[in-house]
Amino acid sequence: MEVTATGFRAVPTALDAAVAELTGSADRLTAIRGRLDTPAIDGKAFGLVPQSQRAMQAHGTSLQLSSTELESASTQTRRLATGVTAAVTNYRRGDTQASQAFRQLLGGLSGGTTLAAGGAAAPAGTAPFGARIAANRSAITAELAAERQRLATYQTQLTGDPGADHQLRESITRSQARIDLYENVIAEHRQILSFDPSGDGSMVELVGNIDAGTRNVAVFVPGTTSELANFERYHDGAVGFVDAAPRRDLAMVVWMDGDLPSNLFPQAPSASYADDLGPRLADFSRELRAEIAGSAAAGNDVQVTFAGHSYGGAVVGTAEQHGLDADRILHIESAGMGHHVDGPEDLRPAQPDVQRYSMTAPGDPIAWIRDINIGNWGHGADPDEFPGVIRLETGNYADGRPLEGVSAHSDVLTYHSDAWWNIYQVFTNGPLVTVPSAP
Repeated sequence: MEVTATGFRAVPTALDAAVAELTGSADRLTAIRGRLDTPAIDGKAFGLVPQSQRAMQAHGTSLQLSSTELESASTQTRRLATGVTAAVTNYRRGDTQASQAFRQLLGGLSGGTTLAAGGAAAPAGTAPFGARIAANRSAITAELAAERQRLATYQTQLTGDPGADHQLRESITRSQARIDLYENVIAEHRQILSFDPSGDGSMVELVGNIDAGTRNVAVFVPGTTSELANFERYHDGAVGFVDAAPRRDLAMVVWMDGDLPSNLFPQAPSASYADDLGPRLADFSRELRAEIAGSAAAGNDVQVTFAGHSYGGAVVGTAEQHGLDADRILHIESAGMGHHVDGPEDLRPAQPDVQRYSMTAPGDPIAWIRDINIGNWGHGADPDEFPGVIRLETGNYADGRPLEGVSAHSDVLTYHSDAWWNIYQVFTNGPLVTVPSAP
């Protein structure tokens, strides 16, 4: 909590740090207790006189009491961490609800509006993409000036002490990354459909064009740790896919229209982020269809794919429960099919002909956390095993090394790897390399 002039303000990121510290403390207590569970000391070590035997009994009793107290302390600490996690989820949900209500007051557009620094409004919802792009260019120009000032302030606060300056230098790094992003967006006339610099920030970008030559549009939803400071990696990835289409008939949307988990624990297991983003993504799918229908691509039978990487897979799965309008869905190293999705009966039957695909590299530990639904934790069924989902090979890197292990979780997106080509073929409705069915 922070004290302000009007009372107290909750700081979810600080509470996340507190949860991590509490969990670490509980782990340390458990480890200490484990050291006490050693084989009993031979009674002869205390001698055979009565006084020595009493000393041995006292020693054993002391160890038992210490072990019990440590176990109790560890349990209570974990309960406290769980309670704080629930509080953070509620704070964020309240912030989102308040934000959505505020957006509705600002214009009545179905997707709301975003205010950037300087008061520039970036229309969303039913607004045509061209209007959104123009408004967001103004908003980003204003925010660039504000971020430059923010960076200058950070730099004046450096003390020269590496320990004291650690968090400040992280803020400087993120601020510079945002400045680089904003400058490139303006210089390259990039097509930003949604923008909000608050918190970790959010952005939706159209890469390529929706025009007379368009046959396919792919929407990519990133996962845990995604924020404005690293948005460029997803933009660059989308450019690679668009440029690979020889007839320039593929357009991409990088969709990061809200807060995603910042860490693997305690945030990533929570379904709250997907619960917030899923309905918004479903709304965007209908807005995208309307944009295509009103463009020169109308009549091309444009096929739309939604692809979710890691936590983004849970967002796409949740969006399906809210009527996502898709022709193809691709889970890439996905966290799951969506909270409380255990089988096809849990998906809305609005589009029975949707094609679903999944790929998971061998040794990616994300496979260990699927099929979990405990309270608000977990992201539903394993996409690789879900009825009707076609599993795709991840194969090798471009140099022939196998794509496997922890690093493969992100490396499946490596340019021109076998996994990358399979993803591209889903986006363009091309030939796929699938995992052979079990005999």
